[in-house]
Amino acid sequence: MNVVIGLTDPLSSPAKSRNYPAWLARWIPGAEIRVLSHEQVNGDPCEGCDGIVLSGGVDVNPALYGMPEASEFTEKPNMERDAFESALILRAIERNLPLLGICRGMQLTNVVLGGTLIPDVERAGYASHSSTQDGDRHHEVIVEPDTRLASIVGVKRGEVNSSHHQVVDRPGEGLRVAARSADGLIEALEWAAPDKRAFFHLVQWHPERMRAAEHPLARQLVLRFAESLQRHITYEDHT
Repeated sequence: MNVVIGLTDPLSSPAKSRNYPAWLARWIPGAEIRVLSHEQVNGDPCEGCDGIVLSGGVDVNPALYGMPEASEFTEKPNMERDAFESALILRAIERNLPLLGICRGMQLTNVVLGGTLIPDVERAGYASHSSTQDGDRHHEVIVEPDTRLASIVGVKRGEVNSSHHQVVDRPGEGLRVAARSADGLIEALEWAAPDKRAFFHLVQWHPERMRAAEHPLARQLVLRFAESLQRHITYEDHT
């Protein structure tokens, strides 16, 4: 039986939007990629999905993490998208579906779980992590030892791409830091107590468009996600 992956619509440029399904199809051949969006889905968007990928996109509304005044230096929020994906995240967690959050997907999941964001890293005194006219920036991340992420990727550090100006500040309930940038910003989150929970990893970088597709911080992440999808199917078939 082929797996079904629910992918939130990044609602961005066609080129960036195509990266997600292409990446998933490369490493999870035969998977059905089901695009989920407030613009086209009714009912329970998790229904029939074996796992969820939360894509990047527009800034999370700062009012959702108690900083409405920050809206003057964030993008205009898509409140319908925020509401739709917030409900999707809670439903996926409730059903213990494998979940991979990328960039905005990481940020929104953290907010949904009660965490906060730094609305603009440069205003907070950090060097820019935003993309440039030439494309994504690149910087090193350090993987925290004794985390599930460390066991998955098998490396202590590595170069990733970067295209964001918001970042996690305080982790949400039940989450722990799994990686940081060299300047100390949070680059990955996971469950603090992952036992009996499905794959759940939130990353600030964009593994779907890393220039080194075989890099373990991209390849190993998606392969472990794929394994978790198969385990979910097996479990569902026997319950």
